Amino acid sequence: MLDKRAILMALRAQLSDEIETMARLARDAAEAATHPENKPENDKDMRSTEASYVARGQAGRVEELSTALASLGAMELKPCTTVEVSAIVELRHKNIKTLCFVVPAAGGRKVRLGDVEITAVTTTTPLGEAIAELSAGDEAEVETPAGPKVYEIVSVR
Repeated sequence: MLDKRAILMALRAQLSDEIETMARLARDAAEAATHPENKPENDKDMRSTEASYVARGQAGRVEELSTALASLGAMELKPCTTVEVSAIVELRHKNIKTLCFVVPAAGGRKVRLGDVEITAVTTTTPLGEAIAELSAGDEAEVETPAGPKVYEIVSVR
């Protein structure tokens, strides 16, 4: 039986690692923006400007990830019978089963607990919107770039 707390801890650890990496990259890019080698040689030389754009973008990403981490930290874990935040949902599409953990932020990430892979899904994604509030036995159709996919909800816990 999968433990929601263990899944959440794995997601939070993954986000923390990503924040640490992005913060380091943002610092490196900020240093590059002011490094003497990046001083403009002429009015068309944009090296320091480009480095500052990269630093700003990476700092913004750190902020987004930090917000997502805080959201996961505040997430209440509860038993679920319908698809909602905190639900572990087993989906089937063409006899392929997928295990999802519905979260308020940081969707799209995959974590592995033992030999089980779990995909984090937010309710704001096409899949999350399609399965929200459904129960075991229900079906949901999701528009994808490859065309519509129909998912059966095998279980919700």
